[in-house]
Amino acid sequence: DSLDFHFFSKTMAAASEYDPSKTKINEDTLGEWLRTPVGEDLTSVPGVGNAAITRFETVGITNTFQLIGQFLLLKGNEGIEQHMNAFFTWLKDAGVNAHRHTICLALAEKCDIFMPGIYDAELYGQ
Repeated sequence: DSLDFHFFSKTMAAASEYDPSKTKINEDTLGEWLRTPVGEDLTSVPGVGNAAITRFETVGITNTFQLIGQFLLLKGNEGIEQHMNAFFTWLKDAGVNAHRHTICLALAEKCDIFMPGIYDAELYGQ
C-alpha cells in the first residue's frame, strides 16, 4: 500500500509540473512567435486555441498582454523552475487542459527576450 501511495503521489506531482519535453511546438512555430511583435490576439500564442481562450476569459484574461502579465505576476523570488511550475499550475487551475507545456514554453521564451534570465532552457536539458 505504501508503495502504491508513493507512486501515486509522485505521478500526481509530475502531472502538475512544467516539462518542456512534453511540448508539441515545433521550431518553426516557436521561431515565428519569437520574431513577431506581441499582439492582442491570444491565438497568436502557440498552444492557445478557442477552448483555452474561453477558459482565460473566465479568469479575466482577454488578450496576450494580460496573459504575459499573469505569467510575470507569478514570478517572485523563487527560481525559474518554481516560477514555471507556478504558471503551469495556474493554467491548470484556470481550466486550460491542453497544451499547457507549450503555452508555458512560448511565454517563457518570449519573455526571456526582453527580460534575459527569466527562463533558462538549459535547466531542462533543452
